[in-house]
Amino acid sequence: MSESPEIIVPPVSAPVASPSITSIGGKEPFINKINSLDELQYFLQEDEDRLVAIKFYAPWCKTCQRLGNHFGRLAREWGDGVLNRNFVEGRIRCAEVEFKTVETSRWVTEELSIPAIPTLQLYSGVTKLWQGVGAQNTKLLQDQLHKLEHLSPDDLRALGESRDDGVLQQAMEDSFYSTPDFLNEEW
Repeated sequence: MSESPEIIVPPVSAPVASPSITSIGGKEPFINKINSLDELQYFLQEDEDRLVAIKFYAPWCKTCQRLGNHFGRLAREWGDGVLNRNFVEGRIRCAEVEFKTVETSRWVTEELSIPAIPTLQLYSGVTKLWQGVGAQNTKLLQDQLHKLEHLSPDDLRALGESRDDGVLQQAMEDSFYSTPDFLNEEW
């Protein structure tokens, strides 16, 4: 009896892959699900030399559903994936953040200042390079990727510093200082 070969996937601690988008006869996109600010920070810092595309969406939103199909195609073309049970590194990393309810997703609206759903963002490390709101922005995101794909990691960081609004860095800093471990008994 022969055993099926295992899928080789690099270690990912917090985020997990989304099984919702599949490809017939080609690479299956590997889209990470992000559930908290800490997971987002870890995901962005894990591989700072690659661009990261993030989709913010709600499952009940019709516009988000249309965006999901386009984002899946973009992830298949540009992002990491699985082909013939082997992990294939793409040119970018893709992730999605689901807006569930106001209470459970407060970190999305308040800490990240996401103006509406769906929203797409493009990052280099923890530096935001681009943001688009609405379902039509997948094409604009792809245009940005074409413009940025030839830049070195240092050039991307420099570009990000000139474009970034600082919202994510502020949210990460606020999160750090609000943890109970920040102040210990030695102070």
